[in-house]
Amino acid sequence: MNLRNNIKQSDIQKIKDILLSTGFFDQAPDEIDIAVELAEYALKNGNKIENYDFIFAEEDGDVVAYTCFGHTPCTLSTYEIYWLAVDRTLQRGGVGHLIVEEVFRIVRELGGTKVVLYTAGRDQYIPTHRFYESCGFVEEARIKDYYAEGDDSVIYTKTF
Repeated sequence: MNLRNNIKQSDIQKIKDILLSTGFFDQAPDEIDIAVELAEYALKNGNKIENYDFIFAEEDGDVVAYTCFGHTPCTLSTYEIYWLAVDRTLQRGGVGHLIVEEVFRIVRELGGTKVVLYTAGRDQYIPTHRFYESCGFVEEARIKDYYAEGDDSVIYTKTF
């Protein structure tokens, strides 16, 4: 598995494909569009958007997972994972852990002390919650009916 953080033109479609493959990012009509737009914007701006960074995991030259994360504005050392997705066919194979560990490495290297992420609270997300917990995240808060009625926002943190 190869990791890289520069965006290529071919990654734009792969981001959309990976997000769709998971079956998790289609609840909000614009969630996938926003993820793609951010990547397109970064690509047009020399692979950089303030407070947004990307990591892509490739297997045999094919992008199979990605994350978008960055420094949280108005904080000294907090970072946030905005999107993290592994192609459905490769989930539970360690790719997600590899990407999260790379995020942690980069955040620590940049002087970060905390990583935050928000995820849905629907039952469909129970395996996702277990995954984040296996990466060392702890559930720090829950906002009831955040995404929709009956769909809480679960806030996970990892402190270094």
